[in-house]
Amino acid sequence: MKASGACLSWVEEPEPDWAPVTLPHLLLEDSFLTGDSAESRVSVRYYRRSADGVMVAKACFGRAAQGPPGHAHGGSVAALLDESMGGAAWMLGEPVVAAELTVRFRRMLPLGTKVVVETRVERADGRKIHMGATLRDVAGTVFADGSGLFIQIDPARVGLLGADVKTLVPQVSEGPKSSPSQS
Repeated sequence: MKASGACLSWVEEPEPDWAPVTLPHLLLEDSFLTGDSAESRVSVRYYRRSADGVMVAKACFGRAAQGPPGHAHGGSVAALLDESMGGAAWMLGEPVVAAELTVRFRRMLPLGTKVVVETRVERADGRKIHMGATLRDVAGTVFADGSGLFIQIDPARVGLLGADVKTLVPQVSEGPKSSPSQS
């Protein structure tokens, strides 16, 4: 079963001050989180909010993301938070991989709920980037939040995806890397 047309249309429509972001792994034909052409798993689109440069995502969980009857599987929620936090670091020009994730589930997420994920850089220590993310519905109800430790990687180690972050992710921040705070 596909995600509802209204939900999918909502995901693909940026808010007035949001610009679409293309993350390197989304250039691949299949993505772990969203790699089903029927859009029945998780429909997600990433954006950069113009006002503060923060990466946000709009998402909807379809039937193939079901865990408890009628609700999103916790692993699918965790995967979206992971991808959003790591993607935000890539958008800032920092190729990273996750080293540690913590997810706090606040309430069960009904399938088909329109949700927004907001990311933030909490701090950077050398190659370690500490990220945070919150998943809430459009009314502001928080369903989950997470934090993660991401480690900067040498772009040469990830081949094409890391070859030139600024080419692959044209929305890369031009700001200084020494102060990545996005609170």
